[in-house]
Amino acid sequence: MNEADLNFRLLFEESPDILLVLLPDAPRYTMVGATRARLEATSTTREEVMGRGLFELFPDNPDDPAATGATNLRASLDRVRATRAADTMAVQKYDIRGPDGKFAVKYWSPKNLPVLSADGEIAYILHRVEEVTELVRASEAGEELRGRTRAMEREVISRSRELAAANADLRAANAKAGELDQAKTAFFNNISHEFRTPLTLMLGPLEDGLADLEEPPSPRHRARLKLAHDNTLRLLKLVNTLLDVSRVEAGRMQATYAPLDLGRFTAELAGMFQSATDKAGLTLAIDCPPLREPAWVDREMWEKIVPNLVSNAFKFTLKGEIAVRVREEPTQVVLEVADSGVGIPEAELPRIFERFHRVAGSPGRTYEGTGIGLSLVHELVKLHGGQVAVDSEVGRGTTFRVAIPKGFAHLPSAAVSSTPVEPGERRSVSAHVAEAERWQAPAGEVAADGVAAGDPALGDLAGPRASVLIVDDNADLRQYMAALLSRAYDVRTAVDGQAGLEAARAHPPDIVVSDVMMPRLDGFGLVRALRAEPQTASLPVVLLSARAGEEATIEGLDSGADDYLVKPFSARELLARVRTHVDLARSRQAWIAELERINRELDTFSYSVSHDLRAPLRAIGGFSQILAQDYAAVLDARGKGYLERVGKGVERMGSLIEDLLQLARISRGPLNGHAVDLGALAAEVVAELRAAHPDRAVAVDVEAGLGAWGDRRLLNVVMVNLIGNAWKFTSRRPGARIQIGRRPGDPPTFFVRDNGAGFDMAYAANLFAPFQRLHRADEFEGTGIGLATVQRVIGRHGGSIWAEAVVGEGATFFFTLPGPGTRISPLGAAPPRAPGEPPPR
Repeated sequence: MNEADLNFRLLFEESPDILLVLLPDAPRYTMVGATRARLEATSTTREEVMGRGLFELFPDNPDDPAATGATNLRASLDRVRATRAADTMAVQKYDIRGPDGKFAVKYWSPKNLPVLSADGEIAYILHRVEEVTELVRASEAGEELRGRTRAMEREVISRSRELAAANADLRAANAKAGELDQAKTAFFNNISHEFRTPLTLMLGPLEDGLADLEEPPSPRHRARLKLAHDNTLRLLKLVNTLLDVSRVEAGRMQATYAPLDLGRFTAELAGMFQSATDKAGLTLAIDCPPLREPAWVDREMWEKIVPNLVSNAFKFTLKGEIAVRVREEPTQVVLEVADSGVGIPEAELPRIFERFHRVAGSPGRTYEGTGIGLSLVHELVKLHGGQVAVDSEVGRGTTFRVAIPKGFAHLPSAAVSSTPVEPGERRSVSAHVAEAERWQAPAGEVAADGVAAGDPALGDLAGPRASVLIVDDNADLRQYMAALLSRAYDVRTAVDGQAGLEAARAHPPDIVVSDVMMPRLDGFGLVRALRAEPQTASLPVVLLSARAGEEATIEGLDSGADDYLVKPFSARELLARVRTHVDLARSRQAWIAELERINRELDTFSYSVSHDLRAPLRAIGGFSQILAQDYAAVLDARGKGYLERVGKGVERMGSLIEDLLQLARISRGPLNGHAVDLGALAAEVVAELRAAHPDRAVAVDVEAGLGAWGDRRLLNVVMVNLIGNAWKFTSRRPGARIQIGRRPGDPPTFFVRDNGAGFDMAYAANLFAPFQRLHRADEFEGTGIGLATVQRVIGRHGGSIWAEAVVGEGATFFFTLPGPGTRISPLGAAPPRAPGEPPPR
């Protein structure tokens, strides 16, 4: 093939390079040739390109103000025309329009080459580009990655320095914690040992005294010794537990693992609780048959494991059964202590063996406990190479399972002995049993020392005996205080806050003496509940607590208690505090009685005077009407005006006398209490007001189901006055609205709300006093007695009334009506609330 046979156009168009042939006809630069690669790169066809101006078809992206590719290309082409030399451009960002009309970003490396004719003029310009989009993007990503890497390196270095500093601090803290741990362990060891010496000197003489008395002691004297002995045992148990915990922490718990018939020994330990379960009405089921081979355990540790589990079951089982079972499996011996008690919430199970953790709000026989018994069991079982687990369901009961491996290969060889350990005195077990028995109310009383008959601490015992309610979950302390106070007062006791609240509701005492830490309802909750109910709101309450210090005392007084006594307290101090508050309560009752007497006298006086004023007032009214009728012809306008003013004065005086008589009547006679529909009463009052004022357009909303308890006649007086008040004070407001409803709560709170004139809350304390008016008589008429009457009615029902208002926006009157059986205050009325005082619950 010779040169003439070659198709140079075809060869050019099929070139793999991205090439474009331009005429040098600036500024159009007409496109006259293009390779297939160029057409594909720009998503164009040959027909679209040929004969078109370059920048007509490939302009800068109008949506991208920063686009300069086309502008830079034009400048390069212009340079080629001017210099007749090739021009290589930097990598350019081009926005190439795609088939869908949208621009796509491409990065090209362009070069513009002049093609000269024979006479040296530029015939064509060859525009050649290399596709570098992926390379640029990779470079950008790499730069971004390098930037991120550098930032991460800086962050890693910074964090490494912080981590190094934190590690140094942590090492210092760990060293300090180790020192503190050693100091704590040493403290527990030392203090426990120091406690054990005086406790030994207390227990020994007490046990000798109980056993070696030459003559039978009196029941009172023996009860005193028994009380001291049992509580000394309890203190010894606490000290021993603390000592065991410190030994386990320090890794110095000494054990002697010897062969033992675990079935028989467990049955003996569990059987010691038989008396306590019998007294509590529980069934103690012991299923601990002899084992085929002995188990290798530390006898003293097992004497702690079993009593802790059984006493825990007893504490939280109020009825039903406690079962203690030992069974033999191929590789282990299993102890199960199951109960039908209150159970443990599922969320608490993972923490049940944590030291000092106690399940909040769990009902039991007492709130007492250190929270380390189960933790100690867990640690002691681990020392045997065993495991302890728990299954529980709230309301159904709990089962603790202790699994001990058979044999002794898993135990430290130095601690294994083939000689059985002889049993000791088992004082720790006796302490558990004695504590369990104290969680029940024992029969009889414990004698109280420290106060003799005629002691000034008892006060003047003349007159009727006051009643005292003692609330404490510790049976010994409860009975001790009962015996102490029963010399001067009639005493009742309750085992926890809930029982105390129920006892106070049924028969309100003159004073309540309550512990703070108790199951079901603690002392603070008891105070709040007593203060929330009208019949117990004013009871004096003395709280007892082991928490000393100013903060604890302030917390107790802030809860609403009248006094706060820190344990341990003396008998004389308790008696003096109780006597003081009983005397104050009696003085308050005497004051209330005197005030009631004065109120009765005022009521009688008001009734008599008002009744006597009726006759002359009727005469004045009658004669003024006769004058107006018989002498109308001879009276001038001035005289008629005087007579009209006399008539209005008589009418106003008549209303005042009627209101005074109604106020006096309300305090007389018994309440005729029964269910009352306040909504129906409100509807009747509104109907009467609409009939009396047909020109008034007042929207009245009455909530359905406003049931209450009380005297229907007197409660009608309440609704007449409150709704009439709202009707009156909305008289000048367009869009007048009255709402009658109830807020939820116990007791329920009813309200009458209007959008009328309102009043200044600074004068709210004067609202319910007779003859008090917060508006001028020429603005809103009235006698100023209606709200005083309403307050007296609500007070006679044992409720409270208060109001809230905004001047120009309206007022709301709230009142409570306790249910049937409410003890009514002898005064018969509650005082008005001060501005800003929260409404009673």
